Amino acid sequence: MNPPFSSHLPGLDRPVVIGEYPYYRAHPDRWAANLRELRGLGVDVVSCYLPWRFHETVTDGQRTFDFTGVTDPQRDVAGLLDAAAAAGLRVLLKPGPFIHAEVQLGGLPDRLCTPDRAPYAGLHGRALTSQAQPLPSLFDPDVRDEVAVWMRAVADRVITPALAPHGPVVAVQLGNEGICGDAHLPITSQDAGPAARAEFAKWLAGRGVGDLAPQAAGDAAQWPPELRTLWSQWAGHAITDVWDWLAGLLPDGVAKVVNVPLAPVAGPEPTVDAWAARTRAIAGSGHHVGHTEWVGNPSADPESFRAHLLGIRLGRTDVLEANWGFTWTDSGFAEARVPVFNALLALMLGSRTVSVYTACATSTWGADIDMDAQGLLAEGVEPALHAPPYCPGAPATENGEPGATAQGLRLLSTFLDRFGGHLLAGELERDAVLVVDRALPEAEAWTPGTDTALRQTAEAVHDVLLRRSLLVDPQWLGDDGTVPGGTGGLPVAVLRPGDGAPADHAVAERLEELLADVPSAAWTSTGGRAAVLRRTDRARRTEFVAAFNSTRSTDRVTGPVGDERCELTVPPGTAVVAVLTDGALTAWLTTPASPGAPEPGLTVGGRPAEDTRILPPH
Repeated sequence: MNPPFSSHLPGLDRPVVIGEYPYYRAHPDRWAANLRELRGLGVDVVSCYLPWRFHETVTDGQRTFDFTGVTDPQRDVAGLLDAAAAAGLRVLLKPGPFIHAEVQLGGLPDRLCTPDRAPYAGLHGRALTSQAQPLPSLFDPDVRDEVAVWMRAVADRVITPALAPHGPVVAVQLGNEGICGDAHLPITSQDAGPAARAEFAKWLAGRGVGDLAPQAAGDAAQWPPELRTLWSQWAGHAITDVWDWLAGLLPDGVAKVVNVPLAPVAGPEPTVDAWAARTRAIAGSGHHVGHTEWVGNPSADPESFRAHLLGIRLGRTDVLEANWGFTWTDSGFAEARVPVFNALLALMLGSRTVSVYTACATSTWGADIDMDAQGLLAEGVEPALHAPPYCPGAPATENGEPGATAQGLRLLSTFLDRFGGHLLAGELERDAVLVVDRALPEAEAWTPGTDTALRQTAEAVHDVLLRRSLLVDPQWLGDDGTVPGGTGGLPVAVLRPGDGAPADHAVAERLEELLADVPSAAWTSTGGRAAVLRRTDRARRTEFVAAFNSTRSTDRVTGPVGDERCELTVPPGTAVVAVLTDGALTAWLTTPASPGAPEPGLTVGGRPAEDTRILPPH
């Protein structure tokens, strides 16, 4: 498992709060004040994408890069880093080369996204696009030459002068959500252009199956199962090989992180299986692996809750990007309740970070950043969705006014300051373990429309958690075919090929057998609507009991506090967390209530415990 991100911040013994600040969308006169505000809200590390297209300039006919504001004050990254350091913030830089970030062409220069370039194209020939323009393959040597110029300029002129411990930069992110948002694409959408297929052929030869290379050059519809499985494995190596190449362009002394999106567990394509197939190589990459959470709203959608539960537990990753105020598809993200719910869920599942993306709503940017309206329309996106401000529900604003979710971030920061060390040291309480062989998703990623083992696992694990308040923890089978250590004598079941066709895995039935002799949970949901998760710091005798309600009806969760019964009232879309020390209630918090919504609550022996409730500072 990754070392905690806090290892890059000596002296911090709690989960790290990472807040995104898109300086290229904010007036430079506001940078210092905005960064001080983020620090005051509890942000430890400010993260920033660096858009290549924005910093590349032409002087006397020669391309160069402006990182000091010579051509435009908004390009003064050196000044931004100074302001971050002055505010007491550390920095995570994200130079891409592809950053997405709702920037034109994901920050790439126009010349890299033209039809005469070798595109990033899948096995069926469809190019991966941004604003309807083809994205380039990073296996194309010409593209790599250009990327190397950009990355070395960032390394030499931005990272090295500001590298910790003497400067604020503690880490650099490689790529974005894979290379260019590809780590959870369908398996047939992985880059399969000529240069990528040539690398696949080399990889096959390195595994002693070079005789399959001629078939690999042909129509994927005709590939035998063995070759399809190998492509599933290669899809992960294709990403990690690019990461390794990018890392080699950066200073040795800086930590490298990567982010991998969580995958949906429903839909026509077995996307979650393609994601899982890639994780074999990703988990062994040697980089700090985190995840992004753009798979819906788990506070309101049980399917999204399942995607978080399955993805975070299988990946054992920290959150590096979570929605704190974008309302493109769900206005609820502008309510503090929603991002706090999602942050608490990730923390209970094992994340050692909180991500606030973005931490500041901004409104000042120009044509180099703005996405092409016609390109957006060609991809079915309404351009008005991307009009200023960027992230309207963020906790801070460019003009200095408190943002819509500010109280939520203050609440979360207060909680982490008091109990974050216990969370970091704690372990998730589990009742059984379901071990999954990655060979299953490697094969089933090729089977659209089927109820794959992973889809069944996501649904069955969530169902048992709701009905019986028992957690069956999904884990990967070791590459050597052994069950991972640390099961602690818990009941264990293994899902592997040979258990049946995809529709016959019968995961729900397997879990019922697995839990047949498991005692009833101490903390239970009375209505089967709230999911109960528990973490325990045994060394300091501290327990966290959290209830998450993704449904539209209020539920209650009950359990023992000393010799009395404790009851958590959990309205729709709400999370309630109780903190117990030596079995006694120490404190509790809840997500901020929505206007007009039922109030959450906690009682012990029928008595309200408002005197122990954690509230945000005024």
